[in-house]
Amino acid sequence: MNPKISIIVPIYNVEDYLHQSISSILNQTFKDFELILVNDGSTDKCGEICDEYARQDSRLKVIHKENGGVSSARNRGIDAAKGEYIGYVDPDDEIEPQMYELLVNQAIRTNADMVVCQMKTINLNTNTISVSSVCDEGVLDKKGIKEKIIPAILDKKYFSLLSCANKLYRKSWLVKEEFRFDEEKSHGEDVRLNFKLLTHINCIVFVSKPLYIYYIRPRSSLTQMFREDLYEYIVDTKNSALFLCDQYKLEHLKAKWITEYINNTLNYLESVITSNLEARRKEGILKRIMEDQNFIQLLHNYQASSSFHRLLKRLCLNKSRLIIQLVVKAKFILRKITA
Repeated sequence: MNPKISIIVPIYNVEDYLHQSISSILNQTFKDFELILVNDGSTDKCGEICDEYARQDSRLKVIHKENGGVSSARNRGIDAAKGEYIGYVDPDDEIEPQMYELLVNQAIRTNADMVVCQMKTINLNTNTISVSSVCDEGVLDKKGIKEKIIPAILDKKYFSLLSCANKLYRKSWLVKEEFRFDEEKSHGEDVRLNFKLLTHINCIVFVSKPLYIYYIRPRSSLTQMFREDLYEYIVDTKNSALFLCDQYKLEHLKAKWITEYINNTLNYLESVITSNLEARRKEGILKRIMEDQNFIQLLHNYQASSSFHRLLKRLCLNKSRLIIQLVVKAKFILRKITA
């Protein structure tokens, strides 16, 4: 008989945290699950750790594969999953013991396609803890999603819907080709999946309990690495948001997304210039952005909120890549001196 839930953990070089993560899953009060550990070509001891746990508990299934990224690992997990519902846990996070019991009970009670709980974020850099919000209307059907959730998201009220980790999904949705994780993307793949699902699913349920524990770790963490393809994600997010604004007749929100797109792009320009990338690669990214005609077109009407962004706007419009690099480096040096 198949388990009720398949829990998928994509794993890559996290041996320092993996024991705690797996233990928090095995300690769930809900027992009718399979745990699929997808070792995505780890070069540390993650593979050995996974195999050892599998020898101790028959609910574990281990998949060893060549490194292909988190989306590839999650998709392999979906292919192997036998459960009616699917949950995801990142290998350096933990979950509360009652998480899946509460989520699956809500899924069964309401016939939901997606169940969402709050996420507790523990920032180990700042020693702070925060809890994400959820929609106070616990159960929403397709009409409610269209009229309340999607407009709220486009207005920057995310209701814990960005990550795939604090959720339970009906598996029958995730096996469809259009709802697979995009293996060509290395950033924001779960955001894309969730936003796409919201325009199709029939029922979503929110649970007002912080059951998923997300850790922000020091910069040595793999998730903190500089992303050279981040501009593509920034553009994709803007395009998706503007498409939804058009589709749901929310024209008044488009200006907000365009402003965020420009702000994010200018911030990314700064991070590229101050990164440790070699000069040739920096130049390539800057050139790609400044030759993006849509970026330049939208930049003309951009109302900068700071004098520095007003300066960057002017330099971008003039395509003064060398001067931009000098200005940003000068700002970076000055900030270090005065810190």
